[in-house]
Amino acid sequence: MKNTAKDIIKYLINGNNKYVNEHEQEFFEKLKDAQSPSVTLVTCSDARVQTSIFGIETTDELFVIRNIGNQVLSNFGSIDYGIYHLKTPILLILGHTHCGAIKAGMSNYINESFDIIKELNHLAIPLKMVKINNNDDQESIWIKAVEQNVDYQIRLALTKYSELVKQGNLTIIGMLDDFLNIYKKDEGRVIISNINGENNKKKLMNHKLFENLSEELKNKYFINW
Repeated sequence: MKNTAKDIIKYLINGNNKYVNEHEQEFFEKLKDAQSPSVTLVTCSDARVQTSIFGIETTDELFVIRNIGNQVLSNFGSIDYGIYHLKTPILLILGHTHCGAIKAGMSNYINESFDIIKELNHLAIPLKMVKINNNDDQESIWIKAVEQNVDYQIRLALTKYSELVKQGNLTIIGMLDDFLNIYKKDEGRVIISNINGENNKKKLMNHKLFENLSEELKNKYFINW
């Protein structure tokens, strides 16, 4: 994408024209009267994090809610719509490596705008919960904070949607988009970090949700340290 507004608009229009030409009229026909997504996705506004990482046509598959730090507290109205009205069986909280909101939350962000400060303030609780060891460098602390934030957002969601989870009508999953290969599983791979509040790595790998995955594939999607 180019820097000038004129070049950006041309880039976007050409891209949309390609999209239109690649989809038949039947594709849009099913979108006219209703939506039927499978997943309510809460993720970060970071431009490096996109639904294309799942490698599927996400139109009418993902009901997407974005904000800095993939937070649920400030967007429960939108999440409610996905859970209660669209009845998606999965609520997915997607964090990511090198999250700028997390980094800002760990620093002094007093000079940011009032509204940015207000959003970052909601990260104070999970960031206080990060356990730091003497040998942790800044990179290690950063990724621990990202993980802790995803766990915290799931904890909040579990509090609100506990009955649906107990009934088996909703599964809340935490993932991390690792475009930096911090987990040594390949750039761009999503790492599964939490299911309904469970973040024990061995228990996660043996969860019934992944019974149809081979051991080789499971080893690529879970943290093994």
